[in-house]
Amino acid sequence: MRKFKLSLLSVLVFTSLAYGQRPEETGPTEQTAPQKDVPSSVMIRLIDPLDEPEFYCLDVPGYGPGVQLDSPLTAHTLKAFGSADEMWVLNYPAAGQIYVPAYKRCIEAEHAKAGASLYLKQPGDSPLQRFTMTEKGTIVLADHTDLGFAAAL
Repeated sequence: MRKFKLSLLSVLVFTSLAYGQRPEETGPTEQTAPQKDVPSSVMIRLIDPLDEPEFYCLDVPGYGPGVQLDSPLTAHTLKAFGSADEMWVLNYPAAGQIYVPAYKRCIEAEHAKAGASLYLKQPGDSPLQRFTMTEKGTIVLADHTDLGFAAAL
């Protein structure tokens, strides 16, 4: 199992998989309690499986009490559907935001330049929290469509 740092690069290699069902919560705590009225979640995975037949997907580093909410996001071997730290809501709470219900935070790029890391931040008005999906299924920064999700060692 390899872990990758997620960066905002000009090479686009992520897409999302949408599922029509709502995932099971995996042991929510007060911090991670499920929210009402949050749209269905998706998993975001690499387009190319590389050396992992089960694919790599967007992941929050750490687990349970060891979760690292202030560290850059990573790519990790796809877990069973419904792992709370791999479930994302697109266009929530506002258009273009990518939200993780388990931690009530949104993805935000470090800056709008190639090589920027992706972090979890409180939902806000920052253009660095606004993403769009291309026709090819890649996720790009809305105001800088030449910059998209990519995995880097």
